[in-house]
Amino acid sequence: MVVAPGFRVFIGNMVTGRITADLPAASQSWGVRLNGAGPLDLTTRALSEELLTKDLRNITAEKKNYLAFAYGNTILEAGPIWKRDYSARTGVLKLGAEGLWSILDKTKALNWAQIIAGTPVTRSSLDLTGLSLGSIAREIVRLSIVGNPYNPGLPIVFPDIVETGSNERHYKGYELPYVGDLLRKLTEVQDGPDIAFRPRYNAADPTRIEWVMTHGSPSSPLLYQSGDDWIWDGSVDESGVSDIGVKSDGSRMADRVWQPGAGSELEMKLATAQDLDLIQNADYPWTEADAASKDVEDLDILQGHADYAIALARRPIETWDLTVRANTSPLLGNYSPGDFAQITVPKGNPMIAAGVRRVRLMAIDGDNTETVTLTPAPMPAGV
Repeated sequence: MVVAPGFRVFIGNMVTGRITADLPAASQSWGVRLNGAGPLDLTTRALSEELLTKDLRNITAEKKNYLAFAYGNTILEAGPIWKRDYSARTGVLKLGAEGLWSILDKTKALNWAQIIAGTPVTRSSLDLTGLSLGSIAREIVRLSIVGNPYNPGLPIVFPDIVETGSNERHYKGYELPYVGDLLRKLTEVQDGPDIAFRPRYNAADPTRIEWVMTHGSPSSPLLYQSGDDWIWDGSVDESGVSDIGVKSDGSRMADRVWQPGAGSELEMKLATAQDLDLIQNADYPWTEADAASKDVEDLDILQGHADYAIALARRPIETWDLTVRANTSPLLGNYSPGDFAQITVPKGNPMIAAGVRRVRLMAIDGDNTETVTLTPAPMPAGV
């Protein structure tokens, strides 16, 4: 199936993945996120000719159905509908949904095999050992869905390979942890893997969709494209780049960072780090910050935290917004959050130095136009 570039909005059943209807969009907004659920919002005319024969109340029911946005052959994001807002006066129906991760934020990670065998939930434990962090994530999702006899399942395609490793996690039943929270925490540890649930049309039956779970590996924990960096050249006419905006935040700048550790009062462990470059060479005033690590007793580890904190605090943090055309190379649908790109900033921008900057995409947002907003990872600013 080859589809010309253009947007498609449709809905379907969360359990089976079956597409039930295409929806005409009066307005729409969508987003794709790294390690999280993207937001999906649609405004449609409930009394339009295309929907007159549809059981709209049923096929848009919250949690039961998904909302999906596609561009060409690529489903950008899809996930459960959580909110509906209908006005009888205007005939306008608004749907609010989020990516698949949002339903995992409402699913408990429990050892159902133990619970079914009679172990009280509070004494059960989901124990995962000898695995890579990515495979621990895989097993958390698989066991929480497939292992639950009451869960009808979700059309998730799991990674074929279960990677061995030296990692282990023990999730106690009495904590009643949510799957989404556990996945998020795995991405946040040192060398933690990126995790994604990427929707696609089922190759054997394109009237259904499925979500492919992918994760980083021990040797390459980040998820990004296999080829060269994507190129957006803002210095060239007709490049597809229409705007490069920047927000800068210096509220967390500091010349010295204090890092309290375990203990209290006179017995408290304490590390510190400073950088006097801006004080001595650029006429900046003095500021300080602290970041507690109350569970850390090892002074070397605490000092490492302090050194890392001062490296982040010595410069303002910049966040860029890059506005590009969906139908100009690289085409929307080819790039994803996590990918690396090279952005050429043209001369004349008073807030960003001209030149090429290599960035990593963290978010992609759009609407029903050919305008797409890319948000790279925050980066230290020049001063």
